[in-house]
Amino acid sequence: MNLNEKLFEWGEGTYSCSPPQYVSDFDIIFEQIEDVQYFNKVIGKELTNDTIVLHLKSDILTDLEYAVNKHEARLEENILLKFLNNLIELSQFYILMVREDENVKEYYNISTKEELSLRLSDSLRWSNPKDVLLFKKKKIESYYETLE
Repeated sequence: MNLNEKLFEWGEGTYSCSPPQYVSDFDIIFEQIEDVQYFNKVIGKELTNDTIVLHLKSDILTDLEYAVNKHEARLEENILLKFLNNLIELSQFYILMVREDENVKEYYNISTKEELSLRLSDSLRWSNPKDVLLFKKKKIESYYETLE
C-alpha cells in the first residue's frame, strides 16, 4: 500500500500542502490531522505524536455507502473498500466511523479482509447506521514465542 505526499509547485520550488495531504494508489486523497491528542478521547487509547491520523478528503465514502445500501453485487470492486482491505497487511490501524456526537458505540478488532468489509458495510446501513471503531493492534510476541 502506497500513500504519496501531495505536493504543489510554486515558482521554482516544490512544497507540501498545509496540512499535509496524501494520495493513495487508488487516487484517494487524505489530509493529515496534526492534533492526534484529540483522538485519545475518541478511540480510548493514548496516541503518540508519531501516530499519523488521516482524514478522508473525497466523497468516495458516499459511493461505498450507496453501494452497501443498494445491495450492489460487486461491492468488492469499490475503490475505497479495496484500499481499506489493504490495511490488513499493516501491523496496526484504526478506522473511525463517527457521525454527529463523535462517540464510538461499537469496537471491533479486525483480523481479516472479510471481517473488515462486513463490519464497515454494517456501519454504513441506512436502516441502522453505527458509530464504530475498526482496528487492528500490533501483535506482541509473548516471552515464550521468542524462545522458540
